[in-house]
Amino acid sequence: MVVATFIDTSTECAICLNALDDNTNEEITITLSCGHRWHLACIKEQLENAQPSRSKRLIFSGCRCAKCSAFCDHPELENLTRRTDALRGKVDGLVAEQLKADAHKAWMGAVNDTVAKARLIDEGRRSYAFYLCGGCDEPYFGGTIECADDDEGELTTSDDRLCQSCSPKSQVVCQHAFEHRPYHVWKCRYCCKPSSFVCYGNVHFCDRCHARNSQRARNRSGGTGPPKLEGIPCSGESCPFPKPEGCNQHSNGSALSCEQVYFCASCDSGHTTFVEIPGSRNFIINPSGEEDTRGWKSGNHSRWVVEDMNIPVDGSTRTNFVSGFQWCTMAQTVELHRYMRQPSTARLEISAKFMGRTDCPSIFKMEAVVTNSQRRIIHRTSTSQLTAPADFWEKATLTIDHIDGAHEVTMVVHGKDARFWQGNFGSKVCHCSIRILGTEVELQNILLPEQNNIQDQHMHRQPNYAYLRERVLDIFLPILLMFFFWIISE
Repeated sequence: MVVATFIDTSTECAICLNALDDNTNEEITITLSCGHRWHLACIKEQLENAQPSRSKRLIFSGCRCAKCSAFCDHPELENLTRRTDALRGKVDGLVAEQLKADAHKAWMGAVNDTVAKARLIDEGRRSYAFYLCGGCDEPYFGGTIECADDDEGELTTSDDRLCQSCSPKSQVVCQHAFEHRPYHVWKCRYCCKPSSFVCYGNVHFCDRCHARNSQRARNRSGGTGPPKLEGIPCSGESCPFPKPEGCNQHSNGSALSCEQVYFCASCDSGHTTFVEIPGSRNFIINPSGEEDTRGWKSGNHSRWVVEDMNIPVDGSTRTNFVSGFQWCTMAQTVELHRYMRQPSTARLEISAKFMGRTDCPSIFKMEAVVTNSQRRIIHRTSTSQLTAPADFWEKATLTIDHIDGAHEVTMVVHGKDARFWQGNFGSKVCHCSIRILGTEVELQNILLPEQNNIQDQHMHRQPNYAYLRERVLDIFLPILLMFFFWIISE
């Protein structure tokens, strides 16, 4: 409560512009705790219009004194302010919860600094959008104000806005929907990819569809509103993401039925989100850092390192690679001619699973380079720079079809964080893979007989002497140079 330190000498109500303390019109005048005076009927009408609604995001500006922005406080207004005061406290708690995820370092740094924490909370109030759940009537996080203030067009679904604990879609995959809500992996409403954003209270978007929607909002023409955002059709059986029960493809578009929770990372840490297309074994050695960086050739500067996996990707993988604040690059080459009769006839899949952190955004990119027997590049393909999803694994895949002259294929992975934090806070990667796609019968015709591959597989698992030489040079070359310059100086 704000305590007044002055006397308001206004003679007119700033809402109706009629005189204050005028006995002729029988209008009661009150003085708020901030010290400003208003007609009781006028300020009541303002507060009634400011009551929370499920059709709009929660905005508390109408609950403030228009002269000083302090929240209205007076015994005569208690019936109107009681609910909004309680909601404001709950929203501040949600702001703090979101800040811990989005700005973890800044939030933890302000734990014992009351002023800094208040400043962060105020920034969160002005950045985040909150809505009332249509089920439990409690506030919940629904995206950013930047998206919420766009013209929603066909996305307005106020009657269907539900928090994650009330949504039946969450309850299908999670028995503790409220406690585990940060771990729910939602499908993008407009395509099949896992979402990275939630907007308008309950509309989930992946990076690409969020960008398309932002462009849609910018393309509004006159008073007709923005054009409709079209869904990207599901590929059906070949789509690697889980389908709704009883369906062989996803529904993608503006309808609420297009929302889906793929899984809860907390409930089902061993859940496998992706279905593999039939094919050969993985020819990459040390795909998740089980043997440190053996088999991988790193760049000359920043390097990928290995860490213990903290968000499980399956029930057996225990480690993953993680990048730093500068671009980290590592590569591994598979000699296709060692395993295949005619490498140029094969269809190759190059894939990896990648992830970021909630407190530090990060970037991931993957390349595949095909060379001929003279080691000249004859084909190159890559993903775009992908924003790594926070705390769940996403799969990146490249497919190469029938390249004449193919002899070897090199997988290259790049990663970094987006905030230049000192240390290893960049994108993470595991399950790096190069496979030959095909049915069992097709693979029998493509692959060399197993007995001819035994020695090759044994050689493939021998210690990587090239890697050891590289590490020895990294350690001893600076020492030798220092000794050399010391001899010269003497």
